[in-house]
Amino acid sequence: MRDVGRTASDDGDAVERDLDLAWELFAAQPSHPEVAVLASRVLAAQPERSSASLLLGNHREVRGEADEARRLFLQVAGRRDGQFTNAARALRHLALAEHDHPEALRWARTVLAEDHGEWDDWMELGFALALHGEHEDGWRHLDEAVALCSRTAPDALGNALGKRAAYLLGSFAPLDRFVPSAEEAVRAGAANPWIALVLGWSYLVRYRFTDAEQLGLRLLRENPTEDLLHNLVGTARTMLRIVENAHAQDITLEDVRRTGVIELGWRQLRDQVTGTDLASALAALDEVAPADLRAALRPGVSLSEVPHGDEVGSMVAEDLVAWHDGQRPGSGAAWGLAAPFRLMSAAEIVDTSAEIGADPAAHPDWPENEAWEQVMTDDAGAYLVVVSFGELVERRPGHPDVPVAASMADWVWDRVAAFGGSDPRPAPRRVEEVPTDLPPVPGTSLTGAISTVYAALGSSEGSAPYAELLRLFPGATVRRSALDPVVPGPGGVDVALLDGLVKKVTVDVALCRGADRVISGLDLVGHREPVDAYVRAHGAPVHNSWENRATGEVTVNYDLAEHRLGLWWGTGGLVRISVSATTVP
Repeated sequence: MRDVGRTASDDGDAVERDLDLAWELFAAQPSHPEVAVLASRVLAAQPERSSASLLLGNHREVRGEADEARRLFLQVAGRRDGQFTNAARALRHLALAEHDHPEALRWARTVLAEDHGEWDDWMELGFALALHGEHEDGWRHLDEAVALCSRTAPDALGNALGKRAAYLLGSFAPLDRFVPSAEEAVRAGAANPWIALVLGWSYLVRYRFTDAEQLGLRLLRENPTEDLLHNLVGTARTMLRIVENAHAQDITLEDVRRTGVIELGWRQLRDQVTGTDLASALAALDEVAPADLRAALRPGVSLSEVPHGDEVGSMVAEDLVAWHDGQRPGSGAAWGLAAPFRLMSAAEIVDTSAEIGADPAAHPDWPENEAWEQVMTDDAGAYLVVVSFGELVERRPGHPDVPVAASMADWVWDRVAAFGGSDPRPAPRRVEEVPTDLPPVPGTSLTGAISTVYAALGSSEGSAPYAELLRLFPGATVRRSALDPVVPGPGGVDVALLDGLVKKVTVDVALCRGADRVISGLDLVGHREPVDAYVRAHGAPVHNSWENRATGEVTVNYDLAEHRLGLWWGTGGLVRISVSATTVP
């Protein structure tokens, strides 16, 4: 019953006050329980209030209640009201936090289907693409997001540069991509201390020792007690001394390079920053290990309790025995692998190393001048061994080493994933090779997915070439008239039909995941002149071209074996690619 003298306006004002206060409290203390009290009070009065549901979902996510947060975000998304895009952003963020890369990519694309203007949304799409395994597309989107930010929100450029560097690191970009990006971010004062530290180690990996020392000293002025920075500077100075005294030293740069110690240090630091290091993997394994494996593992041990414990090995062995000091003999099958390797204890590692060291000639498979740490055994003479650069190999007497995993951390993460746990690593990089069995394109030597597109032109919807086209581009939209305006859907590919026959296929470079494979070797972010030369050299002469003076977009049409190839150029590179069976505009 309403209080005497109280009006609906008073109730509305109270709801607004509660909502405003809840948002302010969330900004200051996102996990504070009063946030839920205030947001729930708003929803009790106005259940349809989407902004309150989003706030409550954000609060639940911060408190670790991911399932409830997801329910609230999906509830808002299902209303398709003015908060839909924000709900999609929240679902994207939640999926990234849970390392659900396909789901994160789906919501990243959903956001951009609603709103194309925010540089940060393009940045998130690039990160999601890279994590999902579409590395080149993803990294290109990161660059484009920075360019978009510089045009539309220049005051936020520092944030964009820092975010790009962090996302390149988080998606395991190669150093030739990460280093220039991190340098640009550091110059802009945008990189966080971790990015700057990893950049310093990147300099070491590239043997830029002076740059590493100078960056480390600069960072130490800001944080003089950070041990990792002291380690960076100390390592850089050690390397500089080796260079300066190369002739007088027993250790040369080539000796250091063979051990892979610098590369290993950089990767371990990168993995620590991205949460994919060995310690994180072992913690994740604890959550999902099956009961028989748990029962077979011994409690961890401090090396100070082990005779000659300092000989266990610092690459990974000491971390493993601190986690679990070996595993019961004969229980290797508990890992679920064909070869029954089990963890070795600290004492077993020390004893095996001593046996090898006492008679090197009797153990030719264990080189004296190389780094190695045995960590697992099948109790039949074979071992899993960590060697130079941190690689894990299988070593059997009288046989060459067989690669098993890029690192011990990777091996453990593989077991976490096999046991049903969440794997935070980006999908492996895909090596794209031009197929050798594609049907030839008459009159042109261009190769790639364009062969599939070309074969589908002029075919009907019931034909095998049309089915192959849709298999290659499953997100394609289909128009029944080639004269209708081209509006590619989220998949970025538009198929135009006229009288039931395929007349034109248009690919939106920014949206299509396989745009870089439409024509093998085509530089989607390059300049028009070299691309024009490339296309001409492969049998497609220019038919005509024109410029849109309002937008600056340039269109170039080529004759392609009695068909037409169109390239649309905008700011930053190619915008669209089309292949048509006629000269449909």
